Amino acid sequence: MPEWLRRLTKPREGWLALALLFVMLLSLSWSVQRAGWLEQADFLVPVAFYAIALGTLLGLTAWSVVAVLPLAAVAGVGIGLWAVGGEYFPDLDQLGRLLALRGDAIEWTRLVVDVGYAPQLTPYAIGMALLTFATGFIAAYTIYRHHRVVDAILLVAAPMIVNQSATLAPVFGYLVLFMLAALLLWLRAALVSRQESWQRRRVNENVEVPAAIMRSGVVFIGGSIALAWILTLVAVAAPLTAVWNSADTVWTGLRNQFEGVFGGINNPESRISGSSFGPSFRISGHWFSSDEPVLTLAATKPYYLATTVYDRYTGHGFVQTDGVERLVAAGDAVFPGETPERPTQSDAFTAETVTIEMQKTTGRNLFTPGYPTRVLAPVYVNEMAGQPLLGGLSAASAIPAGSGYLITAAISQATKAQLAAAGTEYPELIRRYYLGTDGVTDRTRQLALDVVQEAGASNPFEQAEALAAFLRTDPRFDYRTDAPIPERVDQDFVDFFLFESRVGYCQFYATAMAVMARSLGLPSRVVGGFAPGERVGPTEDGQGSIYQVREANAHAWVEIYFPGYGWQPFESTKTKRAVTRVTGQPRPSTGPGASPTTPPLIEGVDGIVNSLPSFQPVPGGLRPGETTPPPDPRGGNTVLIVGILLVVLLVAAWRWRRTRAGLRFLAPGERQWRRLALAADRAGVAQRPSETIYEYASWLEEQIPSRRREIRTIADGKVWQSYSGRGVTSEIIARIEAAWQRLQMPLVGLTLKRWLRRLVPGRR
Repeated sequence: MPEWLRRLTKPREGWLALALLFVMLLSLSWSVQRAGWLEQADFLVPVAFYAIALGTLLGLTAWSVVAVLPLAAVAGVGIGLWAVGGEYFPDLDQLGRLLALRGDAIEWTRLVVDVGYAPQLTPYAIGMALLTFATGFIAAYTIYRHHRVVDAILLVAAPMIVNQSATLAPVFGYLVLFMLAALLLWLRAALVSRQESWQRRRVNENVEVPAAIMRSGVVFIGGSIALAWILTLVAVAAPLTAVWNSADTVWTGLRNQFEGVFGGINNPESRISGSSFGPSFRISGHWFSSDEPVLTLAATKPYYLATTVYDRYTGHGFVQTDGVERLVAAGDAVFPGETPERPTQSDAFTAETVTIEMQKTTGRNLFTPGYPTRVLAPVYVNEMAGQPLLGGLSAASAIPAGSGYLITAAISQATKAQLAAAGTEYPELIRRYYLGTDGVTDRTRQLALDVVQEAGASNPFEQAEALAAFLRTDPRFDYRTDAPIPERVDQDFVDFFLFESRVGYCQFYATAMAVMARSLGLPSRVVGGFAPGERVGPTEDGQGSIYQVREANAHAWVEIYFPGYGWQPFESTKTKRAVTRVTGQPRPSTGPGASPTTPPLIEGVDGIVNSLPSFQPVPGGLRPGETTPPPDPRGGNTVLIVGILLVVLLVAAWRWRRTRAGLRFLAPGERQWRRLALAADRAGVAQRPSETIYEYASWLEEQIPSRRREIRTIADGKVWQSYSGRGVTSEIIARIEAAWQRLQMPLVGLTLKRWLRRLVPGRR
């Protein structure tokens, strides 16, 4: 049979490896489909099939990689476009599908670069198809050309784990199927390597041995996976859980960095999409929401829960000026020094400690009502631009579902009369960062003036209320989660919204009000977080209520600064209620130069404390009334791990001493041969029952050619000791001992070399 035909019909790894590899790619495709990144993703399975088939075929040929890679690239692009086009444009012919895909790709690129989010989904589908093809092709080519099974497994496992960590969908079953196929493929490769080893060493192979090894391996792998699955249902490893939860931090960072790219993907079970409270937002034409629970709040009344502050208008959205993160210990003051944002009118604020318990991981974001003073958990305070201005609060790592924290905040009770009399003596930092009017068009500025003049607003508070009421109640504006955005990159978003589209959701309304307020000289900022939730019951102590906050409560609103009273929220979104305030009586204003009258109530943890019965503090967090951090529950795990390691070391030391004691009383030739055999056995090259001493020694000499003489010396000593019937002279004993001393380090090197070969099968 010609060599090329033998390679094609009887490959070294066999056709079972191909079937197992296809199961692995099938598991990956099903996992991605279940994650719901795209509603239409049936193209992944045929793409994976053709990728594996082509990779196997080209891997079995003798063609150079220089010819294989261009051919595979062209085939991959063609197969990917054919599969995606057939699913997304089934009514068109092949040329029409290509033109439609080309048009979507051009438009998607233009919108992402110039505007922000793009609604076209075919570019994501093409990317998934090409990634799937590349993974399947390289994996198959690696197995059948280079015989590197572990490399292929790791290549397919990488996107599998990435998808697993990026989605909240139940895809664990697909991971189990993948692991089963991968372990069987690894077992099959190890068996092939062992059979080749027997052939090189001229060991007669029993046909039942490979089948027995395969059966035993299948039983062991199946039992191991079943046991691992059971353990995931009945046990929790705190360190591994913390590591897995930290994946949310990674995905949050990626989402914030590539918000424009991922913005078109709206997946409720994704850690990339959903409620995003990153350092910037670029308004897209779609707002995602669902009724999925996010957190519960124990408080005296429903509050706006802020997490991120935006100060700079970009013409298409808002960004937060880069700042620095400062770590604050549990229970310490959020801002121990002076800050212009701290309220100074004590009679207009109350202190309340509320409990927030996460039902869904939202990254590192911490949420606060009012002006936060203390958090009973370690917290990073984002000081915007390095100034004492609050840009947001965050935890050290993502907060897992079921955990939460207590936060003490100054809750505003300021009346309309108090805010109307607050004046306009704004601190320098407030003027610097919250009064910028870059990008404001003339007709936007004129509209703001017309609105406040028509309302008869004579002070900043009345002007802010007039702007909010105009956007919220004017019948010309409409609330929709799908809304148009400017198509030209040089067209101002607020101008477009106010005079052309008048359709949008919360980010549209908040951005428009903030820009209009600044055009009137009112310090304003956009805040991201959650709108008030719905009441679901009372707290156990009866002092407050429990409020359910859902994904649909994700919101953006405007806050206006008032001297002495800090930042005050205003609601401009069409579907939301106005912020209610009592009328009150007029009083003299207190500007920034006045002496603070803040009592200890605002800075301390005294006052109303509302906690949830199921509250579990985040690591390092406190419970109501605690003044010192609770003991770290992971300490018990540390003690257990250290204990296990000590037991393992003691058992290893005991076995080592026992082995040495057993060798001590052997004859010199026998003793050194046994030491050599034990060392070689640790390297995975133990002597077979059918091998003679010299056959085994010859094979060892091939593995360590630089020590042929020493191996032969020890083998001669063993044969002389066992079969000559005569004693061994002191000179021979000394020569054997010296040979063993020179062999110890090469045997260690052989062990490491063999272990590396096991990790990367196929390398010789």
